[in-house]
Amino acid sequence: MLDKKSAADLYLNLLVPWETVYKDLPKKGSFDIRSKEFIVFKRDNEVLISFLNTKAEADKEVKANTSFGVEGKQIIILQKGDNSRARSLFKHLRNSVAHAHVDREKIKNKWYLIFSAKSDGKYVIKAQIQESKLGELIAAIKSTAKNVYTSCCT
Repeated sequence: MLDKKSAADLYLNLLVPWETVYKDLPKKGSFDIRSKEFIVFKRDNEVLISFLNTKAEADKEVKANTSFGVEGKQIIILQKGDNSRARSLFKHLRNSVAHAHVDREKIKNKWYLIFSAKSDGKYVIKAQIQESKLGELIAAIKSTAKNVYTSCCT
């Protein structure tokens, strides 16, 4: 179960901004996974990301991956679909939060957040991120949005 701080961070800094700012941006050209902040976050934290084109591919990759819940790796597997990679990541993480599919688990003496979301019974995302990196992850994801002005929630 999530602690109050992580739950509040996810709600206020991921879910609310998605709903109020990012969701309505055009699907094409508004997000770029190659943002400097995202690349630095991924590299500095050794985050492994697999973007797959279909639900079936993502579901198969999630089920075949033995690192979830066992190894202290930070890993994200998701379906890209028809959106950009960055937008898909933001959207699927938001859906995990909105539908209460986020768990907190201790792995190798560190706390991790495990995100998951399914569509038609198949995984569209499964992610394991160290809880202490949550703020950095959210900032890195937001940095992929181009030309966004927000008076709050950034």
